[in-house]
Amino acid sequence: MKDNPLVAFLASYGPSAASDSLADEHVQTAVARHGVAAIEAPAPKFDAMKEALLGVDPCSVILTGTAGDGKTYHIRRFYIDAASGDPKQWPGKEGVLRTSVHGRPLRIIRDLSQLTDAAKAEEIEGVTRSLLGEDRETLYLVAANDGQLLKFWRDAYEREEQAAPRKARYEAVLRTLTDMLHRDREAPEEGKLRVRLLNLSRTVTGETLDAVLDSILKHEAWDSGCARCPQAKSTTNPCPIHLNRALLMGSGPDGADAFRRRLKQAIRIAALNDQHVPIRQILILVVNILLGDSKKRDHPMLTCGEARKRAKDLDYARTNPFGNAVGLNVRPERRRALTVFSALETFGVGSETNTALDNLLMDCTPADTAAKLETRDPIYGNALFRQRLRHYRDGTEAAAGVNGFAAALEAQRRRLFFLMDAPDGAGQISPWRLTIYHHAGEYLAFAQALTATPPADPALVDTITGKLVKGINRTLTGMMVEDTQRIWLARSIGRSDGSSGRFTSLDPVPRRAATPQRLTAALDPATGRPRLHVVLRTPGQPDLASAPLELRPLLFEYLMRVADGSLPSSFSRQCQQEVRHFALAASSFIENHFTRDETEYLPIQILSVGQDGQIQSRDIGV
Repeated sequence: MKDNPLVAFLASYGPSAASDSLADEHVQTAVARHGVAAIEAPAPKFDAMKEALLGVDPCSVILTGTAGDGKTYHIRRFYIDAASGDPKQWPGKEGVLRTSVHGRPLRIIRDLSQLTDAAKAEEIEGVTRSLLGEDRETLYLVAANDGQLLKFWRDAYEREEQAAPRKARYEAVLRTLTDMLHRDREAPEEGKLRVRLLNLSRTVTGETLDAVLDSILKHEAWDSGCARCPQAKSTTNPCPIHLNRALLMGSGPDGADAFRRRLKQAIRIAALNDQHVPIRQILILVVNILLGDSKKRDHPMLTCGEARKRAKDLDYARTNPFGNAVGLNVRPERRRALTVFSALETFGVGSETNTALDNLLMDCTPADTAAKLETRDPIYGNALFRQRLRHYRDGTEAAAGVNGFAAALEAQRRRLFFLMDAPDGAGQISPWRLTIYHHAGEYLAFAQALTATPPADPALVDTITGKLVKGINRTLTGMMVEDTQRIWLARSIGRSDGSSGRFTSLDPVPRRAATPQRLTAALDPATGRPRLHVVLRTPGQPDLASAPLELRPLLFEYLMRVADGSLPSSFSRQCQQEVRHFALAASSFIENHFTRDETEYLPIQILSVGQDGQIQSRDIGV
């Protein structure tokens, strides 16, 4: 029986150390060898590149981002599709490719790290002249990660003598690029440089993951390459590759795409926690879900022959896509080296649970939820778990030659996380309770609501902001307060780093009031994270805002758990200190803008909690 060449081609994208399609340079070789169409990965900054390099007033482009973000892929597409370059000339000699666009010379440096020191010294002056506008004819297209980019100009700056004219020019470029990276800006301030700085690390979104999934799951070779395979259409012992593909596509009886949606949500949570997953790693993830096999850890990808054998033996425990999604088919050292699996490992899927969810797995209660899961996936659930559960309950596990019940239970928790629907809120029967991020569903809903002004769901924003305020007040005061409408910027006296404080010299900052100061929630347009800050309103002038409290998913989880009753220091000392630093910055901000007589002193107030849980204050002097 002839194997589907697509399977072998996809395996070259997998997590094996020998994968040859992880770098863009090797993709075309793999395509030719296997005779299938290439995977069309998205190029989200391609249009921005064309606008900058081909527009009315063209300027140079620098692509930055981590390894695997698609810098080389973007450049190759631009060279061939937009600049009409000769594919035979790609990738150029010694890392530099020369072409032209609209009659202007274009020099392409496809990876700054690949240039020798001598080559960098040759290129630095030309790039600098182009960026400073001294040479308005020659354009540059450069790819580099942030560190390489800044080192390029820093080294040039340090090589020059103190009074050399070039030294000041290199410093000017270095300062502007550093500022653009720090502020996440694509364009410099007016007149400083002629460049667009496009950061590919900010481009992996749900749409990106959808594009990768569709390119793989809807590839034309699935139908043509598997047409004669009996396992491809079997319902009793289906091909595990096709089974895993169907689960990702949501082509089951109810058409639910829970697996796909949960992957997108998990990757977004990881990215918002500063665990960026490059496109190359997303390709690894999707391929591993489809082809992952745990029998041979050094060869963790299924072939068509091995897939038929797994189906014939009903050995689906080896091909479990929910374990593959967190890289359990890969050796631990290799798994930890891959960004996507390292990021997903921090969720704790499989080890986190609660009584309600384990009752669902072991007792099938509630029955309707359990039945829906079995309808959605009849292969990786009860068929693998019920016999082990029965032997475990009978105490005959060892006698029956069955072991590893705990591992089997963890596998079912992973299946539950990726496959079950998420109810509104953060109830006990929620897939997010199977991770350390119990409130991730609320976090995503909160961020989504804040994308519009005014918020798309003001009631949800109001409820969640109230819980965040309670968590902040409990963190700052160390008291189990119930105040959700105002923040008390409490501190300790005599200990700047105290864990909690019950003193303040400021009035509380309300959430909803037409007062000069208030607490507001907004979405950071650069990072996509919600943030809280104190805003001061001055008649006739723009509002002033304090340094924000950036609500990364971990910090959001911390505040929500503290609001629910967790002790601040027991959950995360780092998060506790972040809240205290925000309070100190907000206090200084208010004091610096507080209009009062210079001889006036602010009275110190001591805080206590009333019977209703609200914070009360009492002046104790100055």
